[in-house]
Amino acid sequence: MKTKLLYLEDSYLKSMEAKVLEVNEISPKHYALVLDQTVFYPIGGGQATDQGKLVSDLWEGKVQEVVIKDGEVRHFVHSQTAPKVGDKVKGEIDWNRRYRLMRIHSAGHIIDFAMYLLGYSPGKLKPFKGDHGKRAFILYQGTLDKDIKQELLEKANELVAKDLEITWKFVDFIELEKEAIYLQPGLPTNKPLRMITLEEVGSVADGGTQVKQTSEIGKIEVPAIEILGETTKVNYHVNN
Repeated sequence: MKTKLLYLEDSYLKSMEAKVLEVNEISPKHYALVLDQTVFYPIGGGQATDQGKLVSDLWEGKVQEVVIKDGEVRHFVHSQTAPKVGDKVKGEIDWNRRYRLMRIHSAGHIIDFAMYLLGYSPGKLKPFKGDHGKRAFILYQGTLDKDIKQELLEKANELVAKDLEITWKFVDFIELEKEAIYLQPGLPTNKPLRMITLEEVGSVADGGTQVKQTSEIGKIEVPAIEILGETTKVNYHVNN
């Protein structure tokens, strides 16, 4: 990958300067750009893409979507003209959008940590999929024979109210295996992995953007817990 992922180092970084490495025309006025570094989070891991703008002295483009495709971070931009390879650009994300996505993403982890503290995950319920957007949810393999909605809600918001710190660092697979409360399937074993840690609770692997303190999340709501065959779906959202 040619692009340095600045958002992995600092989720609160709102802007950057970058060099254009590749320009591909997708359709008239729509281009895919590869940059040498970026603060724009590409869609993935259940978290939606960042949006924003890229500008230079003579050019401006609206970043509509960012994805990792063919091993590269590609910024899909709407603009009247294309920038040139080698141009220096300044990028700025839509911070209000990003920060809300951060809060929703972190809330999903808080729910999962609450599941762990209550003794349900990763034993009887094994997390394997999540979506941290408008209709956020966490999907677990396995089911329970009782309603846990109220105790889960109380434990999750207890963690929020305690204003615990969320930290992250890069570790090798061996350290992650030692420190994490569980390992997601399919993690690569031959490169550094990003581990997030909730103060007083534990660690998991994660590549998304996170808030620094649980109090930033706001109140977590769990409108429904659904049993779908052999899986349990925890629907959630955060208050504005």
